[in-house]
Amino acid sequence: MSSVPLTWSASCSIGADLVAGGHTLNIKQGPGPRDGRHPSRIRAGQLFFPLVGTQRLRLTVKRLDGEWALVEREDGSKGRVSIDRLLASDGEGNGVDYRFHGWRRLPRGYRTELEVLSISEETGRCAIVLPEWDSAAEVELLAHSLPEALRGQGALGSCRADLTAASAAGLQLHDFSTAKPKGLSRAANGPHPELLAPGQEFRRRGDAKKFRLLDVDPEAAMVPAWSGRRVVRLQATRLLARRSDGEGLHYLYLGGGRTATRHRRAVRRG
Repeated sequence: MSSVPLTWSASCSIGADLVAGGHTLNIKQGPGPRDGRHPSRIRAGQLFFPLVGTQRLRLTVKRLDGEWALVEREDGSKGRVSIDRLLASDGEGNGVDYRFHGWRRLPRGYRTELEVLSISEETGRCAIVLPEWDSAAEVELLAHSLPEALRGQGALGSCRADLTAASAAGLQLHDFSTAKPKGLSRAANGPHPELLAPGQEFRRRGDAKKFRLLDVDPEAAMVPAWSGRRVVRLQATRLLARRSDGEGLHYLYLGGGRTATRHRRAVRRG
């Protein structure tokens, strides 16, 4: 199927750190993604560069396996990385453990989500946005290219697109549908855990005391924790309680317990 003719407009400006095609340039790591923000979900085909550790090689996500992403590094070696680590980002949308590095090119592109921003009956054109490609860029195309069910402001659907494209002219949009993309991971967890697991560390807001959780029984109302001097028992509901901003209400989550948390989350979902 032939690609749809379109034009492009973006609300972001092109800075001095961009090279031809709109990609950021890092001599060691190569060109970056069209949208520099860290992805909200992990899927096969994404490229990442590790910011910590000894194996500083760019890797490609091959497929998802529960709470893990099976990856292949530039040297051909294979491994797995937790979804938590790949999704971890700071308040400004930058990766903490891994830098998002774009997409592996696919012959027919990726099925990706689209949102219809506006439709003009006078011109017969519409504006859409592809969040995985560039959430700040509006892509214009002929309205009759979309299925009738998508010809309305705010409509959500999907299409196939070349997410490696540097500009809208290279997106090669086709195969529009009301179906949602498949093969995406869960979204990143918030700043406070949704379940308790051994190794997690918390600081109580009332007196700033720090606790590390020990053997956690998911069915128990009280959780044993090490206070630095002795073992104490804390109320599970108070540990998990959140404020409206996602932070802990009574306890500030300090980190830790990632492996145990992934295991418990997988068991709960399985």
